[in-house]
Amino acid sequence: MIPAPLKDKLNNCKTLPSLPAVVVKVIELARQPNSGSRELAELLSQDPSLSAKILAAANSAFYGGQELKGLQQAINRIGMEGALSLSLSFGLAMNKNIASNGMDLDYFWKRSLISGLAVRELHKITELKFDVESVYLAAVLQDIGMLALNELDPDIYGVIFHSARSHRQLTSFEEREYASNHAVIGAWLGKSWGLPDKYTDLLFASHQLPKEIPAENTNLRVLALSGLLADPWLSSNKEMSMTLAFQAGQDYLNLDEHRFSHLLLRLQDQLPNIARLFDIKAPNNIDTFNLLQDAKHLLVERNLRMMQKMAQQQNEIEQLKKSSARLQEQLKRDPLTGIYNRQHTEQELHSYFQTVANSASSLAVVFIDLDYFKTLNDQHGHSVGDSALKAFASALEQELGNDCVAGRYGGEEFVALMPGHTQESALEFARRLQEYLASTPLLSHNREDIYISASMGIAVHAPHTKNSEQLFSDPDALLDAADKAMYSAKRTGRNQILLFCSEGRHTNLEG
Repeated sequence: MIPAPLKDKLNNCKTLPSLPAVVVKVIELARQPNSGSRELAELLSQDPSLSAKILAAANSAFYGGQELKGLQQAINRIGMEGALSLSLSFGLAMNKNIASNGMDLDYFWKRSLISGLAVRELHKITELKFDVESVYLAAVLQDIGMLALNELDPDIYGVIFHSARSHRQLTSFEEREYASNHAVIGAWLGKSWGLPDKYTDLLFASHQLPKEIPAENTNLRVLALSGLLADPWLSSNKEMSMTLAFQAGQDYLNLDEHRFSHLLLRLQDQLPNIARLFDIKAPNNIDTFNLLQDAKHLLVERNLRMMQKMAQQQNEIEQLKKSSARLQEQLKRDPLTGIYNRQHTEQELHSYFQTVANSASSLAVVFIDLDYFKTLNDQHGHSVGDSALKAFASALEQELGNDCVAGRYGGEEFVALMPGHTQESALEFARRLQEYLASTPLLSHNREDIYISASMGIAVHAPHTKNSEQLFSDPDALLDAADKAMYSAKRTGRNQILLFCSEGRHTNLEG
C-alpha cells in the first residue's frame, strides 16, 4: 500500500514522530502475556512527568472517583489497556511543541485529542459495545501519518494541507500526490514502534466510509466517526464540517438528532479539561445549536439537488424524497419534546394571524411557563427535567386538540395557538390543563410522583370586534401580550391564568 520510493524515504527520514524510551518499554511490556500493573507502575515511575500525567488523568472526570495518591492505584483504576493508551498519548504529545514547516501542528494536536475525547463520550452516552481504550488510542493516533508526511516533505505537504477543504479531501489529495494516504502511513509508523496489530489494523482502516465497514464492527465505526466529530471546532468552514459530522453520525452509528446534539454539548463541556491535561490551548467554543440547524438545512438542500440529478432512477428518487421529508419535518420539531419548535410556531402564528385578518374569526394565544422548573432540575437532575418536559409536551397536545398548535418556545416555555377560539374557549383549555397538572403526576422518579404547575397568560386577537383589548397590530404584538400576562402570573404567585389587558393590567382568570 506504500510505494517503494515513498517507503525508502520514510525509512531514511531521521525526524519522523517518535516515542520516549519509557513509552517504548511500555509497549514491549504490554506485548508480554504475563505482565501486570505492578511491573507497569515500576516502569512508568522512571519518568516523573509521564507518571504525574497518568495520575492526573486517573483522577480526572474521565475516570473520576475518590482521589488517588499513587501511580499503582491509578493503573489499577484505569486498567493496563487504559494505561497503555494514555502512555502513548502523553508520550507522543511531548513532541507537540517541535517547530515544523508545512501543516498546522496546532490543528493536528487538537484534532487528535478531540477525536479521543469523542470516543470516550460516545462510550458514556450510548449503549454501543466497543473496546473503548483501543479505539481511544487509535483515535488519538489516526492522523499520525500526517506528521510523517509533513516531516518528509514539508513544502509540498503544506500546500496539500492548506488546500484541502475537508479531511476527506485531504486524504484524496494525498492519494494523488503519494499514491498512499496518512492512515496507511500511520499504520506503518505504528508497526515501526512495535504497536500490537490490533492498534495498527485500526489505524490502517480509520478513514473508511460507512459502506466499507461491516455493520457489526463497532470499533471501526466509532473510530471512523471520531475525527469528523472534531472538525466543527477546527475547520474554517464550520457549517460544512458540522453537516459532514451530522450525516456521518447517522451513517456510521445511527445517531439521531437528540443524541448527536447531546454529544456535541458534552464534548464542548469537556474540551477545557482535556486541553489542560495535555497542556494545549482549548479551541474556541462553537454555537452547536445553530450550526446543527444549519447542517440540517444544508442536508435538505443537498438531498433536493441529488433528487434532480437522479431523475431517471425512480427508486432512489423516492428514497431521497422520504429522507428529505423527514428532514423537513425535523426542522419543524423540537428534538427533545417532539412538538413544534419556536421557529415553526412563529411561522404558524403569522399564518393564522393573516387568516383571521381576512375573516370574521379570532385567534387565541396561550403562553405557558412551568413553575419552579430550575428547582426540579437541581433536585432530580437534568435527565429527569428532560423527561418532565417531554411528558408536559405530550399532555399539552392531548388537552389542546387537533385544530390547534402546540410549540416549545424555549427552555420550559410553551405556546398554544388556538385559531378560531375565543377568550372563553381558551380559558376552558387553560383550566383543563391546570386541573390535569394538579391531579396527574408528570412522571415518577425513585418511587416519588412528580407534579408540576404552570403559569399561563392568554391574549386573543378578534379584529371583527370593537373590543380594543382584542385588537393587535401584528402577530408579534399578540404573542408579546400573552407573554406579558404569563410573566404577571409568575410574579403574582405562579400557578395562575391571567388575561392580557392594556396598560399593564392583567385580569386574573383563576377559579
